Amino acid sequence: MVVARKISFQEAWESATVFFVDNELEDEIDMEVESLLDLAKNQSISEDAPIEVDTIANFLSKDRRAIEVVLKDIELSEEKFMRIISLLRRLGRIPGKFESEWGFAKIKQKIMHQKDFALLIATLLVDGKRDTELFPYIPRYYLETLNYREIKGSSLEARRIRYKRSLIGTYGGKKGYKVEDKIRQELDRIQNKYRIHYAQGRSRMVETDMDFAIPTVEDPWIIIMSSFQETTSSGQTTKARDMLSAYERVQRSNNRYGENRVFINFVDGGGWLARKRDLERLVENCHYFINIYHLDMLEDIILKHIPEKYRNH
Repeated sequence: MVVARKISFQEAWESATVFFVDNELEDEIDMEVESLLDLAKNQSISEDAPIEVDTIANFLSKDRRAIEVVLKDIELSEEKFMRIISLLRRLGRIPGKFESEWGFAKIKQKIMHQKDFALLIATLLVDGKRDTELFPYIPRYYLETLNYREIKGSSLEARRIRYKRSLIGTYGGKKGYKVEDKIRQELDRIQNKYRIHYAQGRSRMVETDMDFAIPTVEDPWIIIMSSFQETTSSGQTTKARDMLSAYERVQRSNNRYGENRVFINFVDGGGWLARKRDLERLVENCHYFINIYHLDMLEDIILKHIPEKYRNH
C-alpha cells in the first residue's frame, strides 16, 4: 500500500498525464465514425452522384442519423445548426410562433415526419450559401458551410477525417468520464476490501456537488473533487474556484468541531499544465492532491481518515 502524503507541486507537475489514452474509447469513436460513413455511402449521396435538393430531402427523411451525416460533411455543429433553425423561425421562414428553441431531437423528428420541413432543411443545407435573404443575419463563416454541393466527389478518407474531427467534443467529454471511472473503480476495490462505502451528490457541508463522498453525502469524511482537462477551457477557472471554496468549507468545519475530514483534489491533463498558476493553487489548497499516477495513494488516505464506525459496515 502506498503511504498517504501531501505531494509537492513539483511532483504534481512532473507526474501529470498530458493525454489520457483509452483504447476502448478510441474504438468506440472509430465505430461511430464508421457507422456514419456506412450511412453516407447511401446511393443518394455517393461520391459520383450529383447533389440535388430532392434526393437530400429524401435521404434526410429516411434515416434519423442522416442529418448528422450531412452536418458532419459540411462541418457545421449541431448547436450552430439549431441557432440557424431558430433564426429561420424568427424570420417566418418556418411556420409557427417562436417561443423557445427546438432541440436537435425535435428537429430530427420533424424532418422525419414532415416532407415540407425536410425539403426546407435540405434546401438550407445544399444552397443556403446562396440565400441572399440570410446574408445580413448569418456570419459568412457559418453561412458558407451551407453548401452541400461542394461535398460532391469527396473521398471516403476525407469524410472520415471530417467525421472524427466533428466528434472532438464528444471524445473530450467521454474522456473526462473515463478518468472519473478510474477513481470509481479504485473506490469499488477499496469498498470490496474494507466495506467502506462512497456516494455522489450535493452536500450541505461544501454547498456543491461532490464527485465522490466517503462514506456518505450526509456525513462526508473524505471528499473528492475531480477535473481532467486535455485542453484549456473557460470553465477551468470556475472549477478551480469551486474546489477552493469546498476546501475552505471543510477547513472551517474541522476547526469548529475538532474533526479530521479531508478534501482531495484530483486534477490531471495537459489543460491544467497550461494553467500553471491555477494548478499551483489546486495543489496548495487541499489536504491531498492526487492524479492518475498517484491514484494508488487513495486507499491509505481513506484508511487514515475514515472513522472506525464506518469500517466493515
